[in-house]
Amino acid sequence: MTIQGGEHDEKKQGNHQGSRLTYLVAGLGIGALVGVLLAPQSGGDTREWFATKYKDGMDSVNAKVKQTRQQVSELIDRGQQQVSEAMDKGREAFSKAKAAGV
Repeated sequence: MTIQGGEHDEKKQGNHQGSRLTYLVAGLGIGALVGVLLAPQSGGDTREWFATKYKDGMDSVNAKVKQTRQQVSELIDRGQQQVSEAMDKGREAFSKAKAAGV
C-alpha cells in the first residue's frame, strides 16, 4: 500500500507542476493583452512598433546565424588542414621507415 501512495503523491506533484505552468502561461498572455489594450498608443502605432521589433529581432537572429556559419566554416577548414598535414607527416614517416628497412 505504501508504494501505491508514493505513486499517487508523484502523480499529484506532476499535476501540480503542470498547473503551475498553465497558470504562468495564462498570466503572461493576460498581462501582454492588458498591456496592449492599455498602451498609450493607437492600434496602428502599436502594430508598427511590434512589426519594427519583430524585424529588428529577425535581423539580429540572421546576423548571428551568418556569424555562426562563418565560424563553423573556419573551424572545418582548420580541421581539414590539420588532418591533411597529419596525413602528409604520416606518409613521410612511413616512407622513411620503409627506406630504412624497418
